[in-house]
Amino acid sequence: MYEITVNLPTKKIERIITHLYQKGYYQTFYEVPLDVVTDANGYAFVEKRDKTTELNIYINDYLEARERRQLVELLAIDESSLVVKEVDELNYQQTFDDIFLENGWVITTPDRKDHYDIEKLIVLDSQGNFGTGYHETTKDCLSFILQHDLTGLSIADIGAGSGVLSVAAALKGASTIDTYDIQPVEREILYQCELNRVKPVNVFQSDLIKNKNRINKKYDWIFLNIGTQENIDILNAQRLLDCQDTTFITSGMLEWNSQRVETLFENAGFQLKEKKQSNEWVTCLFKAK
Repeated sequence: MYEITVNLPTKKIERIITHLYQKGYYQTFYEVPLDVVTDANGYAFVEKRDKTTELNIYINDYLEARERRQLVELLAIDESSLVVKEVDELNYQQTFDDIFLENGWVITTPDRKDHYDIEKLIVLDSQGNFGTGYHETTKDCLSFILQHDLTGLSIADIGAGSGVLSVAAALKGASTIDTYDIQPVEREILYQCELNRVKPVNVFQSDLIKNKNRINKKYDWIFLNIGTQENIDILNAQRLLDCQDTTFITSGMLEWNSQRVETLFENAGFQLKEKKQSNEWVTCLFKAK
């Protein structure tokens, strides 16, 4: 396997990532530069989208002349900017360790899926979006999702990231799944659905705080795994608390501000049915009283 690395502005990477996929470059990875700040809402991450970052492209067969010519054209860069090296495929695949969840469920990579019971398996090949399963919020959301039978239910996964929560819902029988994210995550989410052999979900890129008319349907379950203030803003902007027949999973909240979300649901007539805390991170499941 070969790793091709180039430094590009984050904004540029976001624009061309879909074009790379269309040309057959399916395995890409980059990290958006972030500043971590704290405020009354807890932790906040500020994207430094004007900064440059490394874009890594992985391919199995490297034909130097063809790949260089094609990538120089796609990325609109000088040929000398490309750095190519051969990597050990085994080590590459083992970048992420398997994640053992509750009730026997496992998150693993495509090359290790045959090691486990397919009935309780989530296959994840993270392309860099949030939701690898390592973070406490993702694990605790999955704990709630995987213990329920969602057969025939409709799901909204807001702040979907990699789509791992949507994949889990599909594996638990959900019939309709709509994902919403402010970032362009469609390519990755559909890829994860394909890996898990589940029906492709519907992917919508939208700012649900500013775009107040985006959601115009009711769901049986709604996942909100973003952050305390963002969760509150979306709940209010989209009038989601009017949906009294909906079960909510909210996460991304911190122990010192999660009470704000709990109070909001309580005042809207919902009951806190389950609550988990892992380190400082809090995840809640609400149902109407």
